[in-house]
Amino acid sequence: MFPILTIVGGLITASPLIVARKPNSQAIFTRIAPYQGFFGLGVLALGILWLVRWLPNLSLSFASLNGAIVLAMIVANILIGFLMGFGLLSGFLAKNETAKEKSEALIARLTHAQIPLGIGAVALGVLSYLV
Repeated sequence: MFPILTIVGGLITASPLIVARKPNSQAIFTRIAPYQGFFGLGVLALGILWLVRWLPNLSLSFASLNGAIVLAMIVANILIGFLMGFGLLSGFLAKNETAKEKSEALIARLTHAQIPLGIGAVALGVLSYLV
């Protein structure tokens, strides 16, 4: 299920590229847009949960290709979740100005990498099924 979540998150993240190439797909992403923040927070939470579960096996991630792919998917899901769920997450950070400023700086850097991050996440999800 984790690779499917990575693929779906990657497709939503790379939606500007998909819509530019296939304009008729705009309707699909328009229907998904209201739920994008909740999906992002879910992906972020699952990515952090998987990271915590994977930490004892961190040495295995460097020993095999499959382990490296799983670790890369975890990092991609955390970044995608933060990127998509930032709108909802900023409501919680509004009380702490320092945290809000740091998170806005991070989101500005991630926005430039949104499409490559989405394409990479889709590739990692597909690759995890092939390996």
